[in-house]
Amino acid sequence: MAMHSIPIKLLFISLCTLLLSSPLAIGAKLNNLRCPIEPTELAIPKYKSEYKGDIIFFCCAECVDLFDESPEIYAKSIEEIKSNKNLNVQKTFIQKIIDVTWNLFFQIPGTFLAFFTLAICLIFRTLDFAKAFTKSSWKYMLIACLIFDLFYTQSTIKKTSKKRLLIDKVHSTTFLEYGEPLIPAISKLPASISKTYYRGNDERNPGLYNGGNYRTAEFTIDLCNNSNEKIIYNSSIDHKNLFLRVTITKTPNTSKHFWTDEKMNTIYATSNSGKFHWSKDQVIDSMNLSKLDSKNEWQFKYPLEKFSVGDETRLIKGIIYLCEKRFNDSGNVIGGRFHYAFQFDLKTISNKLSDSSDLWMGPLYRKRSLRIWEIPESEWLSTDPIPINQITGSGNNPILIGIDKKD
Repeated sequence: MAMHSIPIKLLFISLCTLLLSSPLAIGAKLNNLRCPIEPTELAIPKYKSEYKGDIIFFCCAECVDLFDESPEIYAKSIEEIKSNKNLNVQKTFIQKIIDVTWNLFFQIPGTFLAFFTLAICLIFRTLDFAKAFTKSSWKYMLIACLIFDLFYTQSTIKKTSKKRLLIDKVHSTTFLEYGEPLIPAISKLPASISKTYYRGNDERNPGLYNGGNYRTAEFTIDLCNNSNEKIIYNSSIDHKNLFLRVTITKTPNTSKHFWTDEKMNTIYATSNSGKFHWSKDQVIDSMNLSKLDSKNEWQFKYPLEKFSVGDETRLIKGIIYLCEKRFNDSGNVIGGRFHYAFQFDLKTISNKLSDSSDLWMGPLYRKRSLRIWEIPESEWLSTDPIPINQITGSGNNPILIGIDKKD
């Protein structure tokens, strides 16, 4: 009887030790990689504050002061940090041991199960079933489990390789360059809630106008209400009736290949930054482009209500992505390719839009053939005007403009 009670007592003591040694019991260091005030900036350990038992890191002293002044405004950001599965949370030695054990179970489940069963039998070695197992049965079980793990590991490797190939096919280097979640480069322009960006051709060839350095599209980004009225600084706004408005205009003498109705119907806006849109990730907030009366303009208006936090002083911060559905050879959707991100950092005081509010966009996708050192971003996406192609039809040669059959 005493032998039987030892494992139970040991299990109880281990559980209590784990709970008491857990940093969550005394307040955890969130070790957040990005600042909750300025999510495009990396957090620095020396700038920190405490909120409800959690230690949070920031990018600068100013952000610490802003947080300490009104921490409840940023409560949503803190909760998102805490729920982030990729967060590098500080763990105790016991927790790390448990993590390693848990990972081993999923990596080699058969072998792990065999040794676990053997360990149980050694603990209860006085019982008949344990005696029988430890004498002979465990050897056969171990061999069977090793064979199972051999096939299981090969299957896992194939699935992992297939997943990596799919990510590479759909996203290229997007997630390597912009992280998870995807965050565009921070704007270096003066704060503004109305901007126009010019998209340049990403191929260079002497046979193209200006060697290929010409404009293909314009992006106008601003804020509006449900009546399509433009929002300006210091205007009264209702956060439930606030939209990000993006208008895309085709530039004259640009290849029609990229602007067909079929092509434009695959473009959508979403706040979902998952890698496997439509195939694994449900994109419940997907919003297609609407074609305007002009034959060369498309637009979407994304509601910003869900990004709003606070009361008297309200922050509206977030990112909307412009993506393109990608298909396999069978015509099935395999994911959504991220092309651009529209980031907003808005602030209202007594329902008036502060003039510190900002709105900008950035690229998220580059083909590997688009070499940064040969084609600078200023010739590819810029607020400075890029030359317009002056030669009709010169941008329609699929070879010169690098059109892939699958593009």
